[in-house]
Amino acid sequence: MRQPLAMSGPMDWPLTNGAVPWIVLVIGLLSLGWLLVVRQRSWWTLTVPLIALGTAVAVFVVQYLEDNSWRLIADELPIGVLVWIGVGVFGVALAVARCFYTPHWRIRLAALLAGLLVLLAACSQVNVFYDQYPRLRTLVTALTRESTDLRTASGGGKENTTVRTPVGGTLESVWKPPADMPGKGSLSKVRIPGTVSGFDARDAWVYLPPAYRTNPRALLPVIVLMPGQPGSPQDWLDSGQLAETMDAYAAEHHGLAPVAVSVDTLHSPLNNTICVDSERGKVHTYLTQDVPAWIRANLQVAAAPGSWAAGGYSLGGTCSLQLAVTAPELFGSFVDISGQREPTLGGHQHTVDELFGGSSAAYDAISPLKIMRKKSFPGTNGLFIVGSSDGTYRPQQRDAYAAARKAGMNVTYKELPGGHSWAVWRPALGVGLAWLGGVTHLTSPSSG
Repeated sequence: MRQPLAMSGPMDWPLTNGAVPWIVLVIGLLSLGWLLVVRQRSWWTLTVPLIALGTAVAVFVVQYLEDNSWRLIADELPIGVLVWIGVGVFGVALAVARCFYTPHWRIRLAALLAGLLVLLAACSQVNVFYDQYPRLRTLVTALTRESTDLRTASGGGKENTTVRTPVGGTLESVWKPPADMPGKGSLSKVRIPGTVSGFDARDAWVYLPPAYRTNPRALLPVIVLMPGQPGSPQDWLDSGQLAETMDAYAAEHHGLAPVAVSVDTLHSPLNNTICVDSERGKVHTYLTQDVPAWIRANLQVAAAPGSWAAGGYSLGGTCSLQLAVTAPELFGSFVDISGQREPTLGGHQHTVDELFGGSSAAYDAISPLKIMRKKSFPGTNGLFIVGSSDGTYRPQQRDAYAAARKAGMNVTYKELPGGHSWAVWRPALGVGLAWLGGVTHLTSPSSG
């Protein structure tokens, strides 16, 4: 049950539903109204129309160039998001212009403050759309997140006595939590170098469940998580609430949960690599050689492909399916959340030209649907999750799911309420954990 605002601290007030976004919106609109009230004819006949026209043209041109030339982000920005970006720009421009219509510093200061309030309201509405920061605590934590040293978190090393999954059984059926097992897992920021690939990845994050942080430790499955674009490995921790979701799962299963490694596939937010080897970085080599080698060298986890999974949302979901079909000897399972039908920079031919030198054959060699038409994967488990109101990616996920079934994969398809946002991706992680626990024999399928 949702807590009333008066019964929770400001850090836990919902930012994407309830009273707060409405209050912020009303204040922003009132501020915009005040900015518009100037008793000079030129303000209404010249300044306001010029600012309105300039804002509209600027938003349209930037969107047109992005869709047809720059292609910095594969996804098109929704109309609602573009409108609120325009409102924010319009409010700030009005505030600056109003400063030239008054000699009084107090009114100038008030105008700048009003402009910031309009911008805040616009940002709030964009946040409501994507559900990126559901609470103020999420935003603050993203800026101040601390890391636990990996060696300290793991209990001093990677060669503890292990409890293994019995043949034909589940790890949970034989696991007895030691008395000194921590109540929660840990998060550690680590550097996974591109030793073979040369890819300059940003820092990764490792989640170790309670059952890993003890001796004896459970020999656990591992999931490699990838972000969308624009995005970073930390997004899974902040907006995705990785630790909270994993801890909740572990609490229901005697401290057991997969080890999660959230890795970089972009190098920078706008560098869409589509997880292939190209001039933008040898990301496929990084994901299939450097990352697995680092995990084996630094973590004590189950080694069989059936215990390894790839997962991600949006671009990261597409990448997880790519890894499942191009490296099935490494990743026996995948969790594709709101992924695309095919790897793309925003258009098929543009992608082929930009990253594959115009070679359709080279592109087809990494396209999951093309690969699955020629090859079967009877030993691969897959989970597709998408928002029920995601008009763009819901049909694409259904196509990918159908192709995976035809290729002999053991796949499941689920829809969650919402669109292409964290309102779907966040709970999808919990759904994915319950499913993954069953297919990796961590827990029984019905216990997830």
